[in-house]
Amino acid sequence: MIKKHYSGSARRARNIIWNAAGRYDFEPPFMSFFPSGAPDHYFNMIVGLAEKWYGLDRLYRFFALYDHARRRDEFDEYLWLGLENALYEREVPERPVLRSLREERARRFFKEQTELSRQQMEYQSVPVYNQQEARWASVLGRRMPLLSPREKRIAEALRFSPDWDTETLVAQMELFLKDFFRYDPSGEAAVRTRTAGPLSRLLLRRVHKQSDRLIVRAGTGEGDHERAVQQRHDGLKRVTGPSEADRAYVADVFGRCVLSETELRILENNCCTDVDEECRLWVSGSAASHCVSASPSVSVSAASAGSSDDAGPERTVHASALSDRNDRREAMQLRSDILAQKKRNEAFFNEHAAAVRRTVKELSTQIDTVLSSWLKHIPEPSRAGRISPEKAYRLPVLKDGRVFLKDGEDIEPDICVDLILDSSMSRLHSQEVIAAEAFIIAESFRRVNIPVRITGFRSMRGYTVTEILKDWKDKDGRGVFGYFAGGWNRDSLALKTVAGLEDSFTFGKTRILLIMTDASPNDTLPAASGTFHSVEYEGAAAVKAVEETVHALRKDGLRVGAVFHGNTGHLDDLHQIYGHSCVRIRKVSQLARGVSDLLLLLLREIHP
Repeated sequence: MIKKHYSGSARRARNIIWNAAGRYDFEPPFMSFFPSGAPDHYFNMIVGLAEKWYGLDRLYRFFALYDHARRRDEFDEYLWLGLENALYEREVPERPVLRSLREERARRFFKEQTELSRQQMEYQSVPVYNQQEARWASVLGRRMPLLSPREKRIAEALRFSPDWDTETLVAQMELFLKDFFRYDPSGEAAVRTRTAGPLSRLLLRRVHKQSDRLIVRAGTGEGDHERAVQQRHDGLKRVTGPSEADRAYVADVFGRCVLSETELRILENNCCTDVDEECRLWVSGSAASHCVSASPSVSVSAASAGSSDDAGPERTVHASALSDRNDRREAMQLRSDILAQKKRNEAFFNEHAAAVRRTVKELSTQIDTVLSSWLKHIPEPSRAGRISPEKAYRLPVLKDGRVFLKDGEDIEPDICVDLILDSSMSRLHSQEVIAAEAFIIAESFRRVNIPVRITGFRSMRGYTVTEILKDWKDKDGRGVFGYFAGGWNRDSLALKTVAGLEDSFTFGKTRILLIMTDASPNDTLPAASGTFHSVEYEGAAAVKAVEETVHALRKDGLRVGAVFHGNTGHLDDLHQIYGHSCVRIRKVSQLARGVSDLLLLLLREIHP
């Protein structure tokens, strides 16, 4: 699938590709972006030159042969390193500027190594990183990294010859995968790659070295958010629904479901419909509290858990009840990461405590001003005003003149607020800020006697998990510091789930749902009836699903608004989903004005 509508970064990447190819009448099936979302000028030129010399259609057909391979992303990156060498050597005599662009790309690679966060370093391929480091070191004339004999052979094999024609190139790429990874893309029974046991699988996922994504396949869900982690779907998968092992994994990480089995089934029947039909729900308390309180406990060292230094030398997490060893290890690591992030959220809050207090005071004052204009004052007895019919008898019988009512000074809080946090992996770089802003919003509403519940949501292993970080009864909003980003985000199902969590606190009140979002829903849709494969929940299909959900909730009387943290490229999607009921926040200092303006918009829908 190739997207015909491009955001700003993608348009720039496409223009670079077109210029290099010397033609402007095709949609490139490959593009290249830096982790920040900015287009990679040099590698987009390589993509364009690949069209010029080899034809991208032919290359794409070869790449599609291993589309379902577990190491598909690694194969992509290896082969594009090889293509880079052949195209550079073929074109540099005619385009001397390529030399300086290549050196600039190499310098950026080494510069960014020192600027990466812990989260950016996770889930990367160490072998690919080593090949990238070797390539860019040779470009700059630096000392080569220490490579194993096999890695040296791979590095040499990736120096594709500029003299190969297209069919020779394709044959050599196929031979490369067979020789080094025992993978035959064109064979009917392709031999799958193997790792040397659980330890190597853990290292491939968790070793702290960043592997820049060189080339992404257009239309696969990477996105182009500034400072957003780029996610992709790992090929098409058969839809069978979450298994019991998936359920056990979710429960092990996030804790028991706070709903009874019957309540959960009712909620699923109401919410898991249409595009969300194959999904399942899980509603838990704070995962951070679960990780701390669960027993029996074991100690996990920072080294063995792959943690960063700021997480402390040792963390306590509960022993896993999972039967699968890999799931048990992965769940233990995730619980450790949740606790470490909680510490970072708290440290960030404490460091900016003065600014937080100032913003809370400003926002609560503005909310109070808005409420005083739009909500009802609690009536109090008076000797003048509106007569109270049920008390009128007291005037002649008891000579009690206080049978009238007048508006008192107190405001009747006939609204409640659900603050919903997108907790998907795309928020990795903003976790501390989002947690602080959510605390500010919740505390500001609490100070004017508006009940607030804070929930976070993510999709994982077929489950949309809703964490209750702060419940209605909680006076202290510090539970939000358990906010942790990971997984995918199915916004339509999350909104329906939170709307379905009704209780005595919501009875008789107008409910306001505020979602803190980047307006980029991203997960997997169930297979269409009669088909075998799933399709991606992203782009126009996902945005449409969320838009329809918001429309349905508003018809049911709920007010839905969005606090937007994201790239300008998603503003159109934001307004398509939420209309005018949204506000963009770029920094904490804008929070008070933005949220109060949004509240005013929502109240005007209630009391026009």
